[in-house]
Amino acid sequence: MKNITLTLGLLAILAAGAAAQDDPAPGERVEITFASGATLKGTVVKPTTPPREPGLTLDLTWEYPGLNGTLTVPTQDIRGLRKLEALDAEALRKVTELKRKMAQDQASTPATTKPPAPTAVKPAPKPEEPKAKGDEELQKALEIYAKFPEPDWSPERRNAIRLKQYRGQVPTPQEREFLAGYDLWEKGRAEAKKK
Repeated sequence: MKNITLTLGLLAILAAGAAAQDDPAPGERVEITFASGATLKGTVVKPTTPPREPGLTLDLTWEYPGLNGTLTVPTQDIRGLRKLEALDAEALRKVTELKRKMAQDQASTPATTKPPAPTAVKPAPKPEEPKAKGDEELQKALEIYAKFPEPDWSPERRNAIRLKQYRGQVPTPQEREFLAGYDLWEKGRAEAKKK
């Protein structure tokens, strides 16, 4: 029993030491893989301010021209970590040259002018006063009939919806709307057949 406990304790100490060796040290170049599968490369740096939660701070300056600064990635967001070789002198020269060209392009580009102020929005026209209550109701009836056209919507469909309710099934929102406005639908159908 003593041997098993001693062996387990020794394995735990060795595993902790191996894990500590796998953590990247400041100055090492790494590639992080996120849970989504996306990757990010950078050089590990010591954060200037202590992060709120455990994480890894990367300097992205030499990996992505045009992007200067650091990024702290919380440990919980890191799915994989791979150490990379340090950039050689030729790669550093190319990145430096690219950064210089980008800075020149940005300096030579004229400052963007302010976009013109948006034109005043015209107020919406006022709706016409209803001519008569009957005309307004007839208009609503025609709108409901246009929304629920035949042959998909009919008195038979109304009966089917009512049977559905009787069996304890819940009608769809469209079916409920059709059922609630059925009287207007009938009026709209009659008016449409007149025309």
